[in-house]
Amino acid sequence: MNAVVLALHGLLVEGTVETVEPVLAGCLVAAEPRLVLDVSQVTVCDTAGAALLVRVAELAWQRGGELRLAAPSPAIRSWAQVAAGMDGIAAFASVEGAVEADPRDLILAGPAMSAACIDEPAYPARRRPRWRVNPSARGRSRRGPASPRR
Repeated sequence: MNAVVLALHGLLVEGTVETVEPVLAGCLVAAEPRLVLDVSQVTVCDTAGAALLVRVAELAWQRGGELRLAAPSPAIRSWAQVAAGMDGIAAFASVEGAVEADPRDLILAGPAMSAACIDEPAYPARRRPRWRVNPSARGRSRRGPASPRR
């Protein structure tokens, strides 16, 4: 399977996302694009960097392709656990495993990897965030949940 392989290194933060995003989007112009990002040398990633990866993955899915991460650094792995949408991106231990989509090299399974094994949609469903905002603006105190005063 043909795939475009790019290596990112250094900081994937708010200041660098605006320069990286057009390059990644340019790699997704083909029909059914396959993009493999070697993120082993990314030293720092913030919410903007995680959001960039999710946007690029969604763009690839819309065009019938996919984004795969290769050898994610600890900075990337930490976001894979908590950022909304990151759980939909397959991550592999090596670049070769990501290019070949080798299930033996899989670290984090995206929807396309699990869909190959069972009947599931190939595209991830939108999920609600894991955290909730308290609409009544009542917080918890040390004594427990907020209650009406008497």
